Amino acid sequence: MSANQLALEDITNGLEIIRVRYEMPDSSALVRYTTRFDDDQPEELTVHSSWGDPAVSARKTGSFTLKNLVNELRFAYVLVHAFPDEQAMDFYLAGMNTGLAQLEFIGGNYDFDRMWVTRGISNLELPVAIFLGQRHAVNAQPSVTLVDHRQQAMGEVVYRAVRGAGDHVGEEFFTQD
Repeated sequence: MSANQLALEDITNGLEIIRVRYEMPDSSALVRYTTRFDDDQPEELTVHSSWGDPAVSARKTGSFTLKNLVNELRFAYVLVHAFPDEQAMDFYLAGMNTGLAQLEFIGGNYDFDRMWVTRGISNLELPVAIFLGQRHAVNAQPSVTLVDHRQQAMGEVVYRAVRGAGDHVGEEFFTQD
């Protein structure tokens, strides 16, 4: 079965999101989420990064399904975008990068420090882009959302988990299947 034929339940239950801690030259650290991690060659962020210098080191600090990830977040949200192929993913990310650059050019006040994107092929062989935002996204709670671009180029929100208490996910829904 190809990655494009995966059911939503298979993606939400099987997709592995990896938490990585990047140590910076000024002794600060940043946490990001990605699809794969290689200790010898950590992937750098894509789209927009306000880092002046590359990371000194990076290490994997956790691995989660979408449902488990929501209970790890505190003051953040994650959007996971699934694409039919790498070309579609690259096209989507290039459009976002162009839009953010244009906003900055015309004097917009977009806070670049509050959005980061990683991209890659997931453990399910599905091209994925992961957006990390630093704010609560739903009902003052952290959330994890899956946006499926496999059928519609614009994408469709097909899954969301909102943090509850402890192991309980307070709200979880699918919009198709």
